[in-house]
Amino acid sequence: MTLRILLPVLLWCCSAQLYALPGDNKVNPIPERIAALNWTQAEFLLTLGITPAGVTTIKGYRRWQTDNPPLPQGVTELGHRAEPSLEALRGLKPDLILGYNWRHQRLAQRLQAIAPTLLFSQYPSESDSRNYLQRMQDNYLQVAEYLGRVPAAKAQLVQLQQVLSKGRQQIADAGLSGETVIMGKFVGMGLGLRVFGEQSLAGAIMQELGLKNGWNSTLPGRDFTHIDLLQLPAVGNATLLLNGGSVSKHRSMTEAAVWQQLPAVKEDRVYLLPSLWSYGGPESAIRMVEEIVRQLTGSQVS
Repeated sequence: MTLRILLPVLLWCCSAQLYALPGDNKVNPIPERIAALNWTQAEFLLTLGITPAGVTTIKGYRRWQTDNPPLPQGVTELGHRAEPSLEALRGLKPDLILGYNWRHQRLAQRLQAIAPTLLFSQYPSESDSRNYLQRMQDNYLQVAEYLGRVPAAKAQLVQLQQVLSKGRQQIADAGLSGETVIMGKFVGMGLGLRVFGEQSLAGAIMQELGLKNGWNSTLPGRDFTHIDLLQLPAVGNATLLLNGGSVSKHRSMTEAAVWQQLPAVKEDRVYLLPSLWSYGGPESAIRMVEEIVRQLTGSQVS
C-alpha cells in the first residue's frame, strides 16, 4: 500500500471540524498558544517543534504515551482527557484548541467560546474508513498546515515511509512475509488482553510490513477489542506481540492452562515489546515499526 503523504486541502477540511471560524479553514495569525486535549495532538505539536501551552492528563502522557517526544516541564495541566478543565483552558488563553470528535464533540460550543477549536476523528466509521495510519498522517498534515509547519511534517512522513520500506524488506529477507501476527496489550489487572484490529495503528503497520494481522473483530466505534481467558483460543496460531508486556505482572493470565496451550506460547513465538503508544503520531509509528521488526527479525531497521 502506498502511504498518502500529500493530500488536497479539500480532503483535509473533511477530516476535522473547525469551530468558531465558519467558512474558513485557516486560523490567522498562526497560533502560538495551543491547548492539546489529547496526547496524540500533544505529540503532533512536539514533533513539529512546538511546545503546547497546555495538555490534559500530563502524568498519563509521560507514563502511557511514554513521553515520546518528551513533554517539557512548565506545560499547564488541563485536567482529564475526557473532561478537560474549562476553567484551566480559560486561564490559559489559548489561540487554538486541538481535540477529538469522540471525546470532545459534546463540549464543542463551550470550547469554541474560549478559542478556535479543531476536532479530529480518531477511530474508523461508516463515513471515514481510513485506517489509523492513514488518518494520522492526514490529521498531522492538517495540524501542520494550520501552524505553518508543512515542510517539517512532510519530512517526518517521508522518514516514516522510509522506515516502513526498510522494515518490509527486512521482514521479507527473514522469510516472514505473510506471517500471521497479533498485537496485544494486557489490561484489567492482567485478566484480559486488548487486541488490535486491522484498522488500528498496529494492524496498519503490520499490513505495510507485509505481515498478516490475525485479529479482525473490534468493539463498536473502536479499532480494538478485549478478550478474556476463555476467549484466548481465538488467537489461533498467530504470533503474539505484547505491547508493554511483562509476563511476571500478569501471571493470572499467563500461568493459566489455556494460555500455556496457545501455539505461540508452546513454540516460543510470544514477543515482549516495550511500551508503545498505539494512538500516536509519526514518531510513535516509527517506534512501533522499529520494535516489531527488531522483535521478529532480531535486527534493527537499517
